[in-house]
Amino acid sequence: MIKQHEKLLKDFLFFFFALFVFGSTFSIALAQIALGVSLVLFLVFVYTTKYQPIIENLRLFYIFIGAYIFWMFLAGLFGDTPFKSILIMKEEWLFCIIPIGIYLMNRESYRQKLVVVFAAGVGLFALYGLLQFFTGVHWFKSVAPNPGPELFYVIKGNFPSPMTFGNYFGTAAGFFAGVLAIGWMEMSKPLRWFYWAACALAVAATLGSYNRGAILGLFVALALLGILFNKKKVLIGTGIAFLIGAAVVVNSPEAKYRLSAHLAKELNPQYEGGRVFIWNNALKIVSENPVFGVGQGNFRYEYEKLLPVDVEGIRKHVHAHNDFFNIAAIAGIPAALFFVGMWVTALSHFWRGFRQKKRFVGRRRHFVGALIGSTVFLVSSLTEATFADEEVRQMLMFIWAVGLWQWFEEKSTQDSAEPTPVSGGKTS
Repeated sequence: MIKQHEKLLKDFLFFFFALFVFGSTFSIALAQIALGVSLVLFLVFVYTTKYQPIIENLRLFYIFIGAYIFWMFLAGLFGDTPFKSILIMKEEWLFCIIPIGIYLMNRESYRQKLVVVFAAGVGLFALYGLLQFFTGVHWFKSVAPNPGPELFYVIKGNFPSPMTFGNYFGTAAGFFAGVLAIGWMEMSKPLRWFYWAACALAVAATLGSYNRGAILGLFVALALLGILFNKKKVLIGTGIAFLIGAAVVVNSPEAKYRLSAHLAKELNPQYEGGRVFIWNNALKIVSENPVFGVGQGNFRYEYEKLLPVDVEGIRKHVHAHNDFFNIAAIAGIPAALFFVGMWVTALSHFWRGFRQKKRFVGRRRHFVGALIGSTVFLVSSLTEATFADEEVRQMLMFIWAVGLWQWFEEKSTQDSAEPTPVSGGKTS
């Protein structure tokens, strides 16, 4: 009877977590309601079964996460608006996605289903995005997408902005590109083509978002993929796409002017809307508040003090347009260092898993998917505060769980239909 109740609890946990994964592709409300239910079920499971979600192989990673959250809390307490800053910290609950995802990915019966659900959501809403690109439809939003600078409309899907859409689907495209690069021959034919369709649609939708950071991230990630696997087709395809883009710009006076004017503005330290101007002022905030920053929710007020009195409202930014500068500004240099440590440990786990062919034979595609997807996210976060965007961040946490589950060594494998992942065993 106890085993039946435990199995039912696990199945409910899987259902709501899968609903979260699918919902994240188009609705933050649905995704986070499902995630909230998943978290409650997971806590009940942890309490009733004495499951230990933190183990030696991932301890350093979780230490950096804990230190980051703790310092963000301290920064809020020492800031001018402690109550508001701590309330804004509710976003940090998204880290719970990682242990829940790791637990479910360790179950052979759930593992592939979760990635398939993710691919289904990405493919379906990338397809909706492409429909929006050509027709301007906006079934789920009252505000229509903007006309594209070159063609048709700028895709934003069901998200608040094209920036969010591009970062989400660019990261998802990178993830599936990585999975396919190493897992193509390991998967069944229907599955590989299903993942390929999700990847291709996500790439096209990212291009249609006109999100330059996400598009650049895709180029960097695909080039990295080609280098890692010596995939001439990937490198040639990426190079051809780059050359086509360059040819379009060179042969279109309007596009050439727009690109050169945009770069000039971004690099102009006197232009209030340029990245260099924003970063310089963000670093001034960091230099004046190096230990605890200014607290969550206070960046705009401190940034505004550094602007000319008559600057227009659109230039009064709420973040530093760079994740690392933004975190240093709101929570100090220690928080930024913990954030860097979190990223370094996550990426190192993905990289080491990819390199250890004998240890993870037949299973390295999840490491590569997480590595390539994270690369797209990381590149986009250099010009945007992508980590502060809940829609994209919650998806990144799922991708990290997919890339980390094989490092989770359990004391008991009786719940799994296969040997302990870090000890080798059959592939799935």
